[in-house]
Amino acid sequence: MISLSKTPLPPPLLASPRGTPFERAVWSLTHQIPAGSFSTYALLATYLKSSPRAVGNALRRNPFAPEVPCHRVVATGGTLGGFKGKIARRDGEGITLAEKRALLRKEGVRFDPVSGRVLGTPFAGFI
Repeated sequence: MISLSKTPLPPPLLASPRGTPFERAVWSLTHQIPAGSFSTYALLATYLKSSPRAVGNALRRNPFAPEVPCHRVVATGGTLGGFKGKIARRDGEGITLAEKRALLRKEGVRFDPVSGRVLGTPFAGFI
């Protein structure tokens, strides 16, 4: 796992003791994803030498949204994954996922009109 001392901390993390060291590392990486971009649970997990599920669980517990923009993290295939601790219903949608999609669209992220998947290359420029 990366060291938090090497990862830039967003302002809410500087002033708060909340979160485990792993959660804080996930939140710090998520804070680096620029508006209009997205990344994936798997890319964050690879960077942290962890698992996508662990990253998702850390994002589910993110108390700093929207400044730590967990809505910018999607599943590897371009599906939305979960949001606010919820996963999609059997039909693939849910109110929280509609909110996640709306936040991403507002920032300029594009979606395939047929499949509903996120279009573009995921952000991976973490420092």
